[in-house]
This record gives sequence, C-alpha cells and structure tokens, in this order.
Amino acid sequence: MKAHLMKHKPISSILTLLLMFGSLLSVFARAPETAKIVYSSEPNVKLKSNRDIYIMNPDGTAQVKLTRHPAADSQPAWSPTGEKILFTSNRDGIRDLFLMNADGTNVQQVFRKLTGRQHGTWSPDGRQIAYYRVDADGKTGIYIAAIDGTGEERIADGWHPAWSPDGSEIAFVSLDDIGIRTINLQTRSEDIVLAMEQATAFDPAWSPDGSKIAFTRIDLLALILGGVLKDGAKLLKGPAQTIYTVNRDGSGLAQVVFDDAQASDASWAPRGNKLVYELIAGKQFQLFEIRIGSRVSQQLTDSDHNTDPDWFDPLALSVAPQPQLSTSAWGRIKIQD
Repeated sequence: MKAHLMKHKPISSILTLLLMFGSLLSVFARAPETAKIVYSSEPNVKLKSNRDIYIMNPDGTAQVKLTRHPAADSQPAWSPTGEKILFTSNRDGIRDLFLMNADGTNVQQVFRKLTGRQHGTWSPDGRQIAYYRVDADGKTGIYIAAIDGTGEERIADGWHPAWSPDGSEIAFVSLDDIGIRTINLQTRSEDIVLAMEQATAFDPAWSPDGSKIAFTRIDLLALILGGVLKDGAKLLKGPAQTIYTVNRDGSGLAQVVFDDAQASDASWAPRGNKLVYELIAGKQFQLFEIRIGSRVSQQLTDSDHNTDPDWFDPLALSVAPQPQLSTSAWGRIKIQD
C-alpha cells in the first residue's frame, strides 16, 4: 500500500503544479492583438434573458462570448491598454462594478461593499475609475475611486461620466438641466459645455484627441409626439433620439446619425474617424458604425439585442511617452506597438 502511494505521488504533484500554474496564468491579462469592439448582448430583451459581454471585430465578425453568468452583465469598458474590461453586473444581487481580463477570465468584484455603482469609465493612466451611484438620500452622484476600490470620493451631482483623454476633467450629464458639463479634477470647478433646451443629453463620450464630445440627444417634444399621437411620428422632421457631437467649448453642435430609428450610446473609434452606436432595428437594438462626416451607416450585428459598444485598437496606441501615463503602462504600450 505504501509503495502504491509513492508511485502515484509524482503524478498528483504534477497535477497540483499544473492547476497552480493555470491559476497564475489567469491573473496575467493580455490585450487583444487586433482591434476589437466589446459590447453586451442578450438573446431576447422581452423575455428578460440573461445579458452577457461579447467582443467582435470592428466589421461585426468573430463574435466571442466572454461572460457566461445567469446575471445581467452590461456597460463594458476597455482599460486604456486593453488588458482589462470594466463592466456592470448584478451577479451578486445588486448592480455594481466588476473587472475581468480581456479574454473573460479572472472576474473580480471592484468594491468590497456593493451599493449600485454603474457606467464605469477609466482614467487614461488606468489607475482610477469614475462611475455614478444613487446615494442614500436618493440623489445621483458622480464618484471616482482607485481601480482596487479604495479612495472612493463623490465629486459632482449627475450621471454618465466620461473621463477626458488627457485625464484633467470628467464630462457628465448634469442633474440641473440634463445637459453636458465637465468638472476639473484639480479645482473641482464645473463648466457648462451644452445646456439643453426642450431636450436631454445622455452618454457623453470624448473623441480620442479631446476636442469633441459625442452624446445622445433626446428631443422631448418629438418623443411626446411620436409616443402619444397616433400619427405623431409623421410630424417629426427627424428621429426623436439620435447621436450628436459638440466641440469641447460648446460650439459646433452637429447631428451625426440621421437614421429614422432611435440611436444612442456612441463610442469613438480609437483613431477618431468613426463612431459605433446602438440603433433600434426591428424590435431590438443592433450595433452600427458611421464614419464622421458621412450620412451612411453600416450595420454590424443582426441578431439578439446588442448595446453598450466600446472600441479598442492596439495600433492606435502611441509609442511616445505621455505625461499622464505611468512608466510601466507606457512600457507595455510600446511593446505592443
């Protein structure tokens, strides 16, 4: 019996080492080698089936499922170097922020205590995140924290934060006028970029060079006409909900998407020449792409209910050192290029 145990001991030791090595491998994240769009998808929104995170090529091909959980996983956001994905999930009973590797492994809860955080966005150096949450008094606030969940701090009233490419400010939707504002992270002063009249703004997204902000604009009167009156949609000159861009200084307001259906939640291509967004096609949202300056959009997905796109391209990363990036982050970027 003793000899039998000794005979199998080396095999069991090898298996143990292999399992340990596999666990260690899951901790080290690698960015995609080619451009990818991450998004959330569910088979049928009416049936309230579970929603998962997927990635695909920018042309809509090679769709790969990353999460396989009965909960609702949504609002994915690439880390600046593409190694991690931040997302929202209710897998532990309440919606909050989670982190995983770019291949879907090593899913971790960001904060020890879940309190309903969502719509996470990364700082350019990858060390912090911004998000919004509803406070105990019922007010919605913009927060920032370290990526390990420490140092949580409330900085403004509002929702849908978007961190600027240079790291100096965060754009968000103001609770006062449902318009777009920015907050300077050094002085904490707020600047009104776009005050909305008879309309609301959602989902601000910075262009890669920081000169423009794309956002969803909802025309309240058009929405009422289209939803209340039988032939209200025929009275509309355009969609009640679509994508606009505005310069950082509030000038140059321009409609980008001209499809008749509802469009929302735009994300910039890393080179700043295109937008990917969600649009009602049939009875569910699908993902579309449009080149800036063109009125012709291209459909990327054609099945299920697809939302929350975010675009990453390793070739768009700069090989020159940038002040806002840590030395280690820049080193990883240079190696990739």
